[in-house]
Amino acid sequence: MGSIGSSAFHFEKPAGTGTTRIGKLIFDLPGEKVNKLNRKVLADMEALLPELERAGKEGELDALILCSGKPGNFVAGADIEMIQATRTAEEAEALSRAGHEIANRWEDLPFPTIAAVDGAALGGGFELALASGAIVMSDDPAAKVGLPEVMLGLIPGMGGCVRLPGKAGIATALDMILTGKTLNGERAFRAGLVEAVLPRQDFITSVQHWVETNRLALKSGKRLAREPKLGGMGGLAGSLMEKTPVGRSVIFKKARQGVLSKTRGKYPAPLRALEVLQRAEVGFGPKLRGEARARALGFEAKGFGAVAATEESRNLIRIFFLTEGVKKSKGLPPGTVAEARPVRAAGVLGAGVMGGGIAQLFADRNIITRMKDINTQALALGIQSATKIFQKQVHKKRITRRQLLQKTNLISPALDYTGFGKLDVVVEAVVEKLELKQKVFQELEGHVSEACVIASNTSSLPISAMQGVLKRPERFVGMHFFNPVHRMPLIEVIRGAQTSDEAVSTVFQFSKQVGKTPIVVKDAPGFLVNRLLVPYLNEASYLLAEGTPIPELDEALLEFGMPMGPMELLDEVGIDVGEKVLHILHEAFGSRMAPAPDMAKVIAAGRLGKKTGKGIYIYEGKEKRKRFDPKIYEILGATPHSGALSREEMVERCVLPMINEAARCLEEGVVASPSEVDLGMIMGTGFPPFRGGLLRYADSLGARNVVEKLRKYQKRFAARFEPSSAMIARAEHDQRFYPS
Repeated sequence: MGSIGSSAFHFEKPAGTGTTRIGKLIFDLPGEKVNKLNRKVLADMEALLPELERAGKEGELDALILCSGKPGNFVAGADIEMIQATRTAEEAEALSRAGHEIANRWEDLPFPTIAAVDGAALGGGFELALASGAIVMSDDPAAKVGLPEVMLGLIPGMGGCVRLPGKAGIATALDMILTGKTLNGERAFRAGLVEAVLPRQDFITSVQHWVETNRLALKSGKRLAREPKLGGMGGLAGSLMEKTPVGRSVIFKKARQGVLSKTRGKYPAPLRALEVLQRAEVGFGPKLRGEARARALGFEAKGFGAVAATEESRNLIRIFFLTEGVKKSKGLPPGTVAEARPVRAAGVLGAGVMGGGIAQLFADRNIITRMKDINTQALALGIQSATKIFQKQVHKKRITRRQLLQKTNLISPALDYTGFGKLDVVVEAVVEKLELKQKVFQELEGHVSEACVIASNTSSLPISAMQGVLKRPERFVGMHFFNPVHRMPLIEVIRGAQTSDEAVSTVFQFSKQVGKTPIVVKDAPGFLVNRLLVPYLNEASYLLAEGTPIPELDEALLEFGMPMGPMELLDEVGIDVGEKVLHILHEAFGSRMAPAPDMAKVIAAGRLGKKTGKGIYIYEGKEKRKRFDPKIYEILGATPHSGALSREEMVERCVLPMINEAARCLEEGVVASPSEVDLGMIMGTGFPPFRGGLLRYADSLGARNVVEKLRKYQKRFAARFEPSSAMIARAEHDQRFYPS
């Protein structure tokens, strides 16, 4: 048989160790770092299918391995720009149906197809693998499968809603589709999703041998994957759950309750996915064919079209492109020539919970880490904090116990500066006292190399003041982590007055290296996130002092889409920490940041928040479960008046000051663009992603409307709501933060 190919695919003639003629179809998209399914790729595949169909019918091909020509990547998924370009539900539905046609023809080829996954097989890439006769994965940690469409406000649109439950059962399918989780080879094998996991060395050769060994079973269509645990539990009970109408209704009911509990119905995609799977009546068993397959896929196509046309999906896709922009950025203005230094070893000054969290993050990314403090008790707490996070990863089966030991061994506790001369970056995480930090930096500078970048994890102290005490201030930069370090995705990279481009770029790239999303911020009071968050929390405190019931206030902002209410968030941050930052901002910006009057009473009562077990709420037990305590009103000297204010007013009074302050930050150059504001607020505070970010939300309201509302509240509350000149200018010119 001759060679056939296209710009994206190359066919290698059959080969085999025995009598089986095994072909290889290599997907290698020109000019791209990863393979993705765009219209050109789908057209190329469509053009190949007739030749493959003919080869099978004429007996020239017994099996075909689909693999990637790009190391570490199988298929990253569908091209998001292709989906974004659809303007209506009908256009998106048509796109889904086109994908179905190609996947169906691939599935119906007259010989076994084997997806050889050595890297990421996500979204459409995993859906194409599911349409294959078998999936074989590499044991490389980078190899993973999943359907993350829900993260973009979408549902699987190339057959995933039909083929995944058919292969692994309804419970597993829902768990993956509704959360967007990915599985490595071992977990996918245990779930019955893949037929085999083979060593990453000489992977394709091993796949060919595996195909040869299993040629008869593959040809007959016999299941080679493990039986899945149906119903999430396996056995007769799990089988009854998935294979009976009553059992399936229970599964879908619980899944729907779980989705609503987490999303409050603000995200249409998971609810639509539930509807599609339930209406399609799919479940574990042989692959669907003919009319049954067409019917089930029809529900998926309509569902995909419906969610792709929503504003929620468009906002989530916009955020996706913002994060992709960070991946490509060096953290410097266009045209700036400066190279980031590679980081292989790092130090943490100050152990404790925060320092231990930073050290754990570094070690988790296989970075040799030195952690220093002045006494063994602090070091023990830091190691304990890091180990606790790794133990949770073991419990969730994300790492093995062996990996836990390997990673914790990367953290070396120390009472002196031994080894600091070999470090590339040192991050300080000591107590928030300027004089103490300055002393530590002066001491540290004599123990690190000339090339070492020094960073401070301060949340409120000026970077320029700290770097001023150093002999080489240009190597100093802020690296503000958010708590808890292992969960919060944002890092603020703060440029001081003398910070070099090289230091900024090094910490920016290092932040991405440890799996975080960095934004570059000018050294200004509160930096970006705290400067916007403090007015939000402060206004919530004013509402509380006016008698707004705490549960009603938190519920109003939860309903708006925030991950937790402002009072619970204040407890999470620490009431004393919030007050300290607020006073810094009050000193810097005057009356618009005037502290609410009663929070000092809460601090005086020793209620500092979740860390002490008591704050606005009470936190009990090992899990620190939240419980409302009416005694807080006595401490505040407030009398709650249920229903006195509408939820709309509560939301407006908390959110509008953030928008107003964000306009000032852009005018002052605290960050370079609205996208950094939105990334910062989403990644740093959990501002509702489905709203697209703080300034996307402001655009949805309109600048004139925002200013009118601010003026309405200014009449009642004066300076706190005075519209900024930047916001007024936008209103006068009917100007948006984003062009579209």
